[in-house]
Amino acid sequence: MSGKLFLIGIGADGCPSLTSRAINAVAESEVLAGTEEQLAFFPQFAGQKVKLSMPIDAWVIELMEQAEDRFVSVLASGDPMFFGIGQTLVRQVIPCDVEVIPNSSCVQLACARLYLPCNEVDIVSLHGQVNAAKVPGLVARMQHANLLAVLTDKTNTPVAIANYLVEFGELDWRVAVCEDLGSCDEKITEFSPKELAAGDAGQFSNRNILLLQRHGQPRWHGCKGHRPDDEYLKRMPKSGLITKAPVRAVAVANLCLQQDSVVWDIGAGSGSVGIEAAKIAYRAPVFAIECTPQCWPQIEANRVLQKVDNLRLVQAKAPEGLAALPAPDAVFCGGSRGQLDELLPLVWRRLRSGGRMVFSAVTLETVAELSQLAKKHQLSAQMLLIQTSQERAIGPYVSYQANNPIHLFIFEKPEF
Repeated sequence: MSGKLFLIGIGADGCPSLTSRAINAVAESEVLAGTEEQLAFFPQFAGQKVKLSMPIDAWVIELMEQAEDRFVSVLASGDPMFFGIGQTLVRQVIPCDVEVIPNSSCVQLACARLYLPCNEVDIVSLHGQVNAAKVPGLVARMQHANLLAVLTDKTNTPVAIANYLVEFGELDWRVAVCEDLGSCDEKITEFSPKELAAGDAGQFSNRNILLLQRHGQPRWHGCKGHRPDDEYLKRMPKSGLITKAPVRAVAVANLCLQQDSVVWDIGAGSGSVGIEAAKIAYRAPVFAIECTPQCWPQIEANRVLQKVDNLRLVQAKAPEGLAALPAPDAVFCGGSRGQLDELLPLVWRRLRSGGRMVFSAVTLETVAELSQLAKKHQLSAQMLLIQTSQERAIGPYVSYQANNPIHLFIFEKPEF
């Protein structure tokens, strides 16, 4: 006899939440698996019960062995394929015979209780993360959303998340803490971010999610990716260590970024290129690599001001500081500290298939070195010379003042 695995979603109220198909699947099964709390809903089950244990991969292997010649039902909270055990199970048990019988997810229940359209919700899971600051782009994701669900855990509590939002000035939200959805202890309480941040983490059940509704327009709604130079804090007030706005716009455009592109900004200075890249690649980490300690406070401050928590400062000199970083989809290098000979081939090797890297050069010596290195390593580069001027007042008149010409070397790695 061939076995089968049923992956069954169950609500917090237990058996009353099950469909007739789910009830029949349990009745057909010889093995029932789930958490201790879930298994307690089935005292009448006559077969073998397997309690969830860690590590979960070993538990899944045990279930696979059981399902080779028997019917096995695995209980999972809500919709098993919604940030649940379902993805892990299905990935490992296929090509076994699997049937998923979903229940309502926590986000569906929260939206139903608050009369909100579930199809308009953006969802961020902090469950199992170290803390919100380690999750690429919680605040960045919020700039694109009017309705956001945040899945929490014992570390990323509603109070901890609210404090994180306050740190980034994300105050224009109404936050609903939805506890024990679907159970007789269900409770929903609404707060402002500041009200919630002042609360006690222990006042909420561990089973909760946050549903955030924005009042007003998203910060980046429209074309607010590229910002004027004076919106960035810089090391030197007059001009500063910053790639000027016209060059920045061309450089970032030539990186051809997607929402999930991993980006390196080498020699970040004020962090302006990395920040504007992070607004496009808001679902992935962007790394600002800078070795000058005097620049670090400006990068961190700009990160908060521009609401790009997916930008991460790497306090190191390239290429040494690159080894621990994930392979990039795009790289901008605005300063190499004399390490071009080592840096260019290393970055090219690490660059993902189809990725792009843009190197800028101010001096003719750097232009010559980049040209020679490209030939040495048999790399084809598109070269751009950017010359811009800005208006300047001369008494009652307006004239133009030229900026330094900037060379951009654009490299694209072929798709493999």
